[in-house]
Amino acid sequence: MSNRSLKLIVHTPREVVLETQVSSLRVPVESGQVGLRARVEPLVLAVEPGLVLVRVGDTYQFVGTAGGLLRCDGRVANLLTPLAVRGDDEGEVISDLDAKLAQPSLEMEARETLGRLQSSILHELRQGQREQVRQVKDVR
Repeated sequence: MSNRSLKLIVHTPREVVLETQVSSLRVPVESGQVGLRARVEPLVLAVEPGLVLVRVGDTYQFVGTAGGLLRCDGRVANLLTPLAVRGDDEGEVISDLDAKLAQPSLEMEARETLGRLQSSILHELRQGQREQVRQVKDVR
C-alpha cells in the first residue's frame, strides 16, 4: 500500500460493494462535503444520502449511498451504509440509487411486520391484565 493512497471499503448489511485503494474521496455530510486523503487525522463522519466521489489515480468512480457512518484512521476508510451502488457514470449511479431507494426492502417489510406483531401482542397482554383485574374485583 502506498503512503499516498487510502483503502476504501464500502459495506452494506449484505455485501462489500467496493474495496479498493483510492487517491481521495469526497463524502456528503450535513454541512456539505468532506474530502479525505491518506494520512488524514482519525475521524468518524455521519454520511448523508447521496454520491461519494472516489478518485482512483486519474479516474473517478461514484458510490451512491443511503447515508451511513464513515470511520477513517488515515489508512483505511470504512463506510457502513444500508444501501450502496457504484459505477463510473454519475447519472447511472444516481438513477440506480433512486430506483433502489424507491423499492421496499425485505428488511424494512420484516421490521414493519414485527412492529405490528409486537403491537398486537402488547394489546392482547393488556387486555388479559384488565380481565384479570376485573376477575379479582368481582371476587371481592
